[in-house]
Amino acid sequence: MFFFFIFLTIYLPFQIALNPGFNFDLASIRILIIFFFIFLIIDRIIKKSFFKKEYFFNFQSVCLFLFLILTTLSLIGANNISWGLRKIAFFLSLFPLYLISIFLINRFKKFEKIISSLIIGGFFLALIGLIQFFSQFVFGLEETYNFWAVNILPVFSGFNLGAMILNYPSWLVNVDGETVMRAFSVFSDPHMLSFYLGMMLPLLIGLIYFKRAKKIFNIVGYFLFFIILLLTFARGSYIALIFSFLILSFLFWKFLNNKRMPLLLLVSLLIFIIPITPVSDRFYSTFSLTEGSNAGRLEMWRTAGEIGMNNFWTGTGLGNYSLAADFELDYRNPATAHNLYLDIFSETGFGGLFIWLILFFGVIWKLFKKLKKTKNEEQKCFLISLIGSLSYFFIHSFFETAIFQPSVLALIMIILGLANFLLKNDQETN
Repeated sequence: MFFFFIFLTIYLPFQIALNPGFNFDLASIRILIIFFFIFLIIDRIIKKSFFKKEYFFNFQSVCLFLFLILTTLSLIGANNISWGLRKIAFFLSLFPLYLISIFLINRFKKFEKIISSLIIGGFFLALIGLIQFFSQFVFGLEETYNFWAVNILPVFSGFNLGAMILNYPSWLVNVDGETVMRAFSVFSDPHMLSFYLGMMLPLLIGLIYFKRAKKIFNIVGYFLFFIILLLTFARGSYIALIFSFLILSFLFWKFLNNKRMPLLLLVSLLIFIIPITPVSDRFYSTFSLTEGSNAGRLEMWRTAGEIGMNNFWTGTGLGNYSLAADFELDYRNPATAHNLYLDIFSETGFGGLFIWLILFFGVIWKLFKKLKKTKNEEQKCFLISLIGSLSYFFIHSFFETAIFQPSVLALIMIILGLANFLLKNDQETN
């Protein structure tokens, strides 16, 4: 079963889409997780090791359960309950991956193997993104765009979601007056790719610091991940990357007395400061209130804030934000607050937002407390990495809503499972 879990983590970013019915796309990972979870439950019940208190009454499990309850309760009085039920089904198909993680990661070697397998999957994902980005300069922008739209997008996003993406494209960006296709690999858009790789990068940094084996591969992976993150031209990812790298640099220097890693991370951040480069120009445009997409995003935030305040306790109902913003929209639409916290607040009310924030702040705080206490350098290294991953997601979520992307939410569940393992007592984690 652990071997299958490794396969699952490598496959995580490659969500071949199933189309079981009209206007219905289904990420294959959701089916795999459900069947794997059922099989695992049966196996644990037979072995009489399923009903363990630490599986269901740890901090993350309780928060995820409360979040599910509150999102379900938000559907009372919702304009379209079926839309919310589809979102609930989405959560129910991916949240079990957290339990799978804490069931199967019970040794430090397994902990390291899962991180390594995540990195392998991310490496191939980033490599495809690199090939995809530079193909436009060999075959032309139009040819590359059409190839990805016709041959790649339907396979990994599904026909229905793919059609919606092409109607509201985010694949192109204007760089120095020239239109360029951004890196997005097999994902639906560059923002989701930047979420995935941005959370993976701190884990890879942990492997570079601690693991001598495959060090060249890990260093190559670091630069590949970092370059692809830049080529997504996702400004939210730039800000999240800066914050997470600063946090990682401080923690490596403070708790591991290491200067090389902070130097690597801080030198990497110079790309955002060096003037007159496509990356720095894109980064600086983040702070321009007159720039079109920035002004539009501020308006979306204002609208979502008003909807949330008008439905402070109950929200509009999970999946019903778009109806509150524009009653004529269909289920598949790009209408979000472009801010995870405003989306949760407007759809599930203050309670849903409060639990979600408690989950992330709580896990980060627990990891930090453990970091201050432990003397094991290997544990310190990976505690720092997990803090970096969760910090990246937390900051980037101010600019996008990524929890309804299957690969991203699945990765969050595994990271929470990895955190649960390190938060156990030292005897269990050795």
